[in-house]
Amino acid sequence: MIEEFWGLKEKPFLNMPDTRFLFPSGEFNEALARLLYHIKEVQGGISLITGEIGCGKTFLSVRLLESLSDEKYSKALIINPKFSQTQFLRNILDGFGEKKNYRTRYNNLLRLTDILKENINEGKDNILIIDEAQLLSPTLIEEVRLLTNYENPQKKFLQIVLFAQPEFEKKIRMIKQFNQRIQVRYHLEGMSKDETKEYIMHRLKQAGLTQSEIFTDEAFLEVYKRSNGVPRIINNICENGLFIAYSLEKKLIDGELIKEVAADLGFGVEGEEKD
Repeated sequence: MIEEFWGLKEKPFLNMPDTRFLFPSGEFNEALARLLYHIKEVQGGISLITGEIGCGKTFLSVRLLESLSDEKYSKALIINPKFSQTQFLRNILDGFGEKKNYRTRYNNLLRLTDILKENINEGKDNILIIDEAQLLSPTLIEEVRLLTNYENPQKKFLQIVLFAQPEFEKKIRMIKQFNQRIQVRYHLEGMSKDETKEYIMHRLKQAGLTQSEIFTDEAFLEVYKRSNGVPRIINNICENGLFIAYSLEKKLIDGELIKEVAADLGFGVEGEEKD
């Protein structure tokens, strides 16, 4: 009913990593370009992308995986690295396609080494992506560091990309042996005011928008001021704005409605407008 009211085919602001709704902001494109350059050209060490909750790190990890062809890369993704050492290695092996269950850390490491070498010999580079890396325990941080030791004189057997919240950066700066292995660092910021409007319109169009206007310019500005350009917060405000306006039978969402919606969601404190 809500979609029909707004002339949409589906919900435009769900917080799901559906790449049909991906909006490539300047920050997003810069982070992706740095990762791809490092993976394809430098081929070594650890890459670290940090960003606040909801800024698009998971979307970036999905797009990175899509950008690396299956013919040239063997890829493993871990989305919640809260494991023991053995479970951690088991999950990496599973990501690389190994279905047999090895019970000890030692046997898991042996099998992982074999898989990495096999892929390299077949002309494939190995990529391990870890999302929510701030959940890594000190033991697993050390395990990740040790995995970067697998190499021959020409190249690393495994490249590692970490996506984490900002506190992870502070933690690893105290671990010199690990910190020195990081060759790419990038911090994702929120989108600009103009990008926030473009992002909202992009998602509406992807959802099948047919009418010319849903949000006023004042509404776009209020969304930006209360979200600081963070995609997840934008989605929450806009999704609730669509519902409230529908319930009030308002065909145009203005700034006042967005203020009320944002306040209900806990984003009601006005910030200074940014350029």
